[in-house]
Amino acid sequence: MKNSFEDKFLLGFWGYRSFGEQDTPETVAMWKDAGFNTALSFIYHVDYKPQEMLQMLDLCKENGLKVILYDDRIHCHRLREMSEEMYEKAVLRSVNEFGRHPAAAAFFVSDEPNAATLPLAEKAVRIVQKHSPIPAFVNFYPMWRSKDYVDLMGVPGEKIGELYSEFLKKSGAACIAYDCYSQMDAREPEAGLNGYFDNLNTYHTIAKQAGVPMIPSLLCTGHWAFRQPALTDLRWQLSTAVAHGAKGALWFMLYDNDDGLGSSPIDISNEKQPSYYDLRKANREFMRQAGELVADLELEEVYHYCHSYGGVQCYAEGYDVFLKSFAEKYRDDAVISRFRNRKTGRYWYMFVNASRAAGNQFSFRFDAPYTACSGKKWVEAGGFVFVELKEETK
Repeated sequence: MKNSFEDKFLLGFWGYRSFGEQDTPETVAMWKDAGFNTALSFIYHVDYKPQEMLQMLDLCKENGLKVILYDDRIHCHRLREMSEEMYEKAVLRSVNEFGRHPAAAAFFVSDEPNAATLPLAEKAVRIVQKHSPIPAFVNFYPMWRSKDYVDLMGVPGEKIGELYSEFLKKSGAACIAYDCYSQMDAREPEAGLNGYFDNLNTYHTIAKQAGVPMIPSLLCTGHWAFRQPALTDLRWQLSTAVAHGAKGALWFMLYDNDDGLGSSPIDISNEKQPSYYDLRKANREFMRQAGELVADLELEEVYHYCHSYGGVQCYAEGYDVFLKSFAEKYRDDAVISRFRNRKTGRYWYMFVNASRAAGNQFSFRFDAPYTACSGKKWVEAGGFVFVELKEETK
């Protein structure tokens, strides 16, 4: 089985549309235009014809897009209504119809499994990956530290490392994905930031120990107590997620639905809204600046500057092995991350302007033999700059 999540930064979205609700060629062209390299397919229901999915896959291949297949015939909930033998036959049918297509990246089998459905998700992953050349994909709940999380998952938030490490070990899942939108909490913004960074740290620890990529879902559609993200919020989410080790991101959610959950980039009539152009700009900027680079970078250390959230250590001189000092023109929040390129062995630093209000100038000095890499950079609100450490030459 090829792990589709290891060779590039995955940038996709949640869609929740079925076939027939939009024009497929126009929609695939829009996905490419928006800067995505991965799409969650339309939902394929039991009474659909394979040609509908295959047309979409062919179009995605032509446009350089990979697809996470949403075949409802093999969603883990099917294991509640059919035997394992019947489920396995359904998986074999889906694999033969779609799983070997060059645009296929994974089979989506579960979203936010709880204590009762987690065993079904684990079983679904094992069965799919027994027969499929591409992996299964599961998305988990965000973690929070209160009693209602115990009611939901059967363990306190502090124990999800054990819970999901065991899931990854038993199922053989190829990545760990989760959603978290508290970074856009309009009612309790400080608590929301703590929850967001707590989740990034917790899930990255699980991912690193298991040797799989971490793929968080970020917010492009305001709903409930979460405000509608502006362009700087979209940049900020991508920048901070990558700075904490993310190897991909899915945006929630690209389309409006009948529930009127929020104001999505594509409305219920399939018209592009102003937020679509913000999302497109943020996606394109990020992929142009760092899309290829990030896939090869492994996070070694992360610091917060000015304020610390989610238990991340604050940077101070002497804390880092190579970075001698860091300063800002205007004292404000920042994230400093040290990575190592898995192909070249070289170190890279990522400096994130964690302010969503204004740009800032960063000054950074490195110890020998990397003093020549020191410098100053203006970084836009929510943006980032990468610095590669190269030894001085005489």
